[in-house]
Amino acid sequence: MKTDTNQAAAQHCPGCQGHQLSRRRFLVVGSGCVLGALGAAAADAAKVPTVDIGKLKDFAEAGISVKFIKDDFFVLRHQGKLFAASTTCPHMGNTLRRDPQDATRILCSSHGSTFDGEGMVQVGPATSGLVRLGITLNGEGHLVVDPNKEFPQEKWTDKGCFVEIP
Repeated sequence: MKTDTNQAAAQHCPGCQGHQLSRRRFLVVGSGCVLGALGAAAADAAKVPTVDIGKLKDFAEAGISVKFIKDDFFVLRHQGKLFAASTTCPHMGNTLRRDPQDATRILCSSHGSTFDGEGMVQVGPATSGLVRLGITLNGEGHLVVDPNKEFPQEKWTDKGCFVEIP
């Protein structure tokens, strides 16, 4: 019976001869589809929710806000712009903190890198500035940070990683 089915398929579509779907091939292809779907679901589940950080007036002064360290970012106001910067050091991935001796700097206590109020590296071993996160001003006038959008230093001019302060 299997031979008859294969012959009928080959007569119907001569280019398909030898391309019959065996049970093994069906299981391999089916498993790949299931694993792909699970991977996509896991990626969606891994997304971090956005964070409403308040209104522009809540960040009236220049400097480094540590209010959102629990959410793994600093809020930086520098030269007419507001940024959200990751609390992860670009050098080796260690956690950063605001310098207790100088509130205008961010430190990596593991390797000594320091960053200024814009997120620029001042002292290494880090060689690049802090990764900025997506930030927007929504229709209700609230600032929203999207930790899933990352902007390394070479992308700091992208509009999605800062909000201009009027």
